Amino acid sequence: MLLNILPEGTAEELKKEGRSKARYYKNVSVMFTDFVGFSKIAEEMKPQELVQKLDSYFSKFDEIIEKYDLEKIKTIGDSYMCAGGVPIRNKSNAIEVTLSALEIKDYMLNRQATAVEGGEKEWEIRIGINTGEVIAGVIGIKRFAYDIWGATVNQAQRMEMHGQPGTVNVSGNTYEYIAPYFECTYRGKVQTKHKGMLDMYYVSGIKPELSIKGEGKKPNNKFWKIVDLHLYSSINYMKAERHIMKILETQLSPKLLYHSINHTIDVTKAVERLAIMEGITDEDLFLLKSAATYHDAGFIEKYEKNEEIGMRLAREILPKYGYTQEQIDVIDGLIKATEIPQSPQTHLQQIMCDADLDYLGRDDFHDIANLLRRELREHGKLNSDRMWDEIQVKFLTAHTYFTKSAIRLRQEKKMKHIEEIKAKLLVYEYKD
Repeated sequence: MLLNILPEGTAEELKKEGRSKARYYKNVSVMFTDFVGFSKIAEEMKPQELVQKLDSYFSKFDEIIEKYDLEKIKTIGDSYMCAGGVPIRNKSNAIEVTLSALEIKDYMLNRQATAVEGGEKEWEIRIGINTGEVIAGVIGIKRFAYDIWGATVNQAQRMEMHGQPGTVNVSGNTYEYIAPYFECTYRGKVQTKHKGMLDMYYVSGIKPELSIKGEGKKPNNKFWKIVDLHLYSSINYMKAERHIMKILETQLSPKLLYHSINHTIDVTKAVERLAIMEGITDEDLFLLKSAATYHDAGFIEKYEKNEEIGMRLAREILPKYGYTQEQIDVIDGLIKATEIPQSPQTHLQQIMCDADLDYLGRDDFHDIANLLRRELREHGKLNSDRMWDEIQVKFLTAHTYFTKSAIRLRQEKKMKHIEEIKAKLLVYEYKD
């Protein structure tokens, strides 16, 4: 009975010492859920029915969080609170809390769908997560309860309050830990008590390439391999990425409409997706992503033939974050391979080249191509829009995707874009 109320270590300490010391935890992820419009729901239901329904929900939540070794902290009315990383410390608690939150969200959506089919009204849920430091333990001498305290807890509740029904809303603190594994959408900032503004992100699901059948619901074997890579590699990729991104944010010219930081982010996402699809789940993945973050860094100094500058920056910065000389040599080759015309010599270079021009076969091709057109005109590299479309047809026709994954994903749509531009050249009245 005591073990159902308190963590095992805390219970043993209470039995031996009569008290349990509160402990500091540097990295804990806290999740809050609550039901939308619960006050009105409570007014419309009989108390016994209300409690029975709450019990059915919370019992399922208990079952879900137990799968991920999370600690249930308490329920307060319709609010459910749990945490990962206490009392057993671990590095992966933000990932496990997010997985449990997505599973809770899906469970609620399934119940809603069933209720609608039966002509009933089902409850809606909000879920919020934050990661940070807490104090955890048992206080008092009666009715023992394990609890956690600190700004991290308050901010997790703020995430829940500012989320939308049926969503998982996480703080920027949590996002930093889960970004490599989940599809996240930035949604702005929220004011927090005593801590200023806090970024918020919606988590829609697991990245398709890291989920079973690409559905974004359940992690596959690659998911856990990538988690282990991030947690236990001697390379500190995340810090290395933040380092170069800060340089790009402050030093890239605003006239670089295409070769902006958004292009670097886009290529980094594309190279990760293609690498995983091509079976790359070891440290080579970090080498590819690092090459993506540096491949256009040379634009901070000059517009053309700047690959050597990006390679120089990589050689200067990456050793600080655990990269060996051999690994940096591989990154040099990856950056060099993106020079036009592309001529990759290795599998990793093929992945890098395909990621750099991933947009050629995507739905946003015309929008991105327009940014490049405007940039070229801004830098005096293009005389007319007709010339631009002629260049595009020539370039896309000569271009080749190298990996099986890129060919499968992008080749068909790229060919469609060629035909669209050819058709435009026949009928469009260009002004210059």
